[in-house]
Amino acid sequence: MGKLLTLISTFYIMVNGLLAIVSHPDDETFGCGGTLVKHVNMGVDTNVLCLTCDPPNRKTEFKAATDTLGVNSEIWMNQDIDNGTDLIHKIADHIDELRPKTVITHVPIDYHNEHKTCYNLVTEAIEWAAHTTIYDEAWQVERLLSMEINTLIPNPSVLVDISDFYDVKNAAINKYSSQLAKFPWGYYQSFNRKKAELRGAQSNVKYAEAFLEESLPRNGPFYGEKSTNLLV
Repeated sequence: MGKLLTLISTFYIMVNGLLAIVSHPDDETFGCGGTLVKHVNMGVDTNVLCLTCDPPNRKTEFKAATDTLGVNSEIWMNQDIDNGTDLIHKIADHIDELRPKTVITHVPIDYHNEHKTCYNLVTEAIEWAAHTTIYDEAWQVERLLSMEINTLIPNPSVLVDISDFYDVKNAAINKYSSQLAKFPWGYYQSFNRKKAELRGAQSNVKYAEAFLEESLPRNGPFYGEKSTNLLV
């Protein structure tokens, strides 16, 4: 697998908490639902922030799906994503409040414009959340992972074994009846299972989810922690 880092059941993404920030209801389940429920079962504080919900009746599906996964969840807006400073700062406030070690969001190469916008908002917010001149207890996120939904990551850097939790993910997928009805031949169910099988084959497990890990800068003048002792 070369440089591919495979996470197996004895190694977990999070210690202090896991936060997924997504554009729309269902993104969290399709993109990283297995990883979320796995961390919940390991006792990790696991949260989902959904930025938009249009039409508003999808809130009911979102609540049912995230309850199935067992995560804490909330939705902020009914309108399209605003790529503005106010929303960046609001997300930064949310990060500073929850203090997650790892954040999951969309890949920057996603075909969906609002998914790409969400990625840009999150990366900006992660930087702002660490500014000691803004927050008395500024928080540095340690890891940023990007998930795949319909746009596959060409060369994932992290694979998470979700073999024991795929059935829960599939149950959460089935809560999104309004989305599933768009493709009555079962596109979402089939695509998500085949995707999990592909990533499982790459990591020698039954089912897995793939992520792209992005290095986070730590040399800004407003960061409290700028260096590390050792690389091993």
